[in-house]
Amino acid sequence: MHQNRNHKLFITILIIHFLFFVIKISLGHFFLKDSYEYYHLAKNIKDSFEFYSANLNSNILLENYTKRPPIYSIFILVGSFLLHSKVTVLIVQNIISIASIFICLKLFKYYYKQINQKILIIFFLTSISQFIYSNFLMSEILFQFLIVLLCHFFHEIVTKKRWVQLLLFQIIIILLFLTKPVFYLFIIPNVALSIWFTKYIKKSYVFSLLPIIICALYMNWNYQRTGSYEFSSIQNINLKNYNLYYFNVNKYGEEYANMIDSKITELANNKNTYSEKQNEIRKLSLNYIKKDWFSYSFFHLTGCFRMFLDPGRFDLYNFFEFSNTNEVGFLKHLNRNGVVGAFEYFKRQPFLIVLIIPIMLLFNIFKLAGFVIFWINNYKTTPALFWFMLFIIIYIVTLTGLIGSARFLVPILPIYLMFAALGYSQLGFIKHQFLCTTT
Repeated sequence: MHQNRNHKLFITILIIHFLFFVIKISLGHFFLKDSYEYYHLAKNIKDSFEFYSANLNSNILLENYTKRPPIYSIFILVGSFLLHSKVTVLIVQNIISIASIFICLKLFKYYYKQINQKILIIFFLTSISQFIYSNFLMSEILFQFLIVLLCHFFHEIVTKKRWVQLLLFQIIIILLFLTKPVFYLFIIPNVALSIWFTKYIKKSYVFSLLPIIICALYMNWNYQRTGSYEFSSIQNINLKNYNLYYFNVNKYGEEYANMIDSKITELANNKNTYSEKQNEIRKLSLNYIKKDWFSYSFFHLTGCFRMFLDPGRFDLYNFFEFSNTNEVGFLKHLNRNGVVGAFEYFKRQPFLIVLIIPIMLLFNIFKLAGFVIFWINNYKTTPALFWFMLFIIIYIVTLTGLIGSARFLVPILPIYLMFAALGYSQLGFIKHQFLCTTT
């Protein structure tokens, strides 16, 4: 019976992935804005072994040498160029998406046997970003898979206590920050974590040097190419164009935000070297944020919270190729024109959007509630692995949460949904209602 239920869950997840894959293949467009940068980087590596994330035949911008780390583009290169098909990349992404879900489920079941299958399926059905990004040339699903593997090797370290698992844990950290720059700061908590691992493996802290060395070598390589000792130019781009800009729009209005953005750009362009320009952007952007640090902190935390609730309108628009994907969203209309304006905007959306978005939003509230319920009921007895998973969730959400987009939740989505489903599975009335449908 237990195996039969697992088979049903696997078949359900497989069918959902297959349906989204078929839809995307029939629509035929696998690229978002960032996809072109990953694809250019892959093509440039193949054609001239040049690690540059734009067209080499256009004006060369030094920021494009460091903007995208190489791992996902190498992933594209293997699937798309050597096998001569972008579709192959999507097939592999769907496979590792399914693998992420079931590796995650296996980890949770090691500590908590009863996870309600119906709830878990409903939560995944209403988390369509998982299936959408499995079918775009975007790094989210590979990044998710690596995070799940990191959790797997954490579990292996504390249960099997072998140095090989610890080495693989450190290698996964390297692959993570060479996939997305957001993870390179993880080398700092990794030192503390590796010291904690001495409970299980002697001198485990020595292994934490490996990601630090690789990170330093990578930044030094970037310095040799651009003259700027940086991990990725995307950090300054996000700091100025997203963190500061959207904060200013929210507090002072669009006109003021554009003025400050233009002022920073002008002052940076007056500098002589790329390194000086990058330093100027970082210094000025941080200065403006520091002046309003309390308001900014609240705005940032609000974005982190919104990430858990965002129904994914932008993702749906892009996946189904609706027009006007650049139009401002529901929250912008709500802030600018009130409830009436937001309702008028909502009525103008395609029928599929009008149908799906309220359902997604409602279930996102349920998921967040389940997540909170789990931690309220289990914080005293939860295993070390789950605390590590919670730290990963907080880390990712804190560093990417200002925009509050469902896309940025994708890397931690299976872990988050397992916690949410488990929170409800432990409630007495849920156990009674769905006694025969636990995995």
